[in-house]
Amino acid sequence: MIQAQKITVKNKTGYVFCFSVQWQSSDGTWHATTISSGDYPAMQSRTLTLDEIGVPGDAVAVTPYGHTVNPQLGHVQGTPHVTFASNDHIAIYEATVTPKERLQITLEKNG
Repeated sequence: MIQAQKITVKNKTGYVFCFSVQWQSSDGTWHATTISSGDYPAMQSRTLTLDEIGVPGDAVAVTPYGHTVNPQLGHVQGTPHVTFASNDHIAIYEATVTPKERLQITLEKNG
């Protein structure tokens, strides 16, 4: 699993987008940060630094959790998940809308 200290999401949805971060504790419970990227337009990106937004160092998995202004697309987690490490690395995800009008957030191959 990729280790990262920051998560970036490139908005390629065609809509205004927003994401927060979800993290999993060792007991398997998912938690959400209260700090988000804020709304940002298509063709832009935002980065959140995990330790600055409250993700603990012992988080088992970390992922963006985002949505667009189009409520029909819902909220989705990014895939695959990454792990938190204080290493200044950035996990870069792309938010897109599939031809079947489904939101997806996927880790770039070079992320």
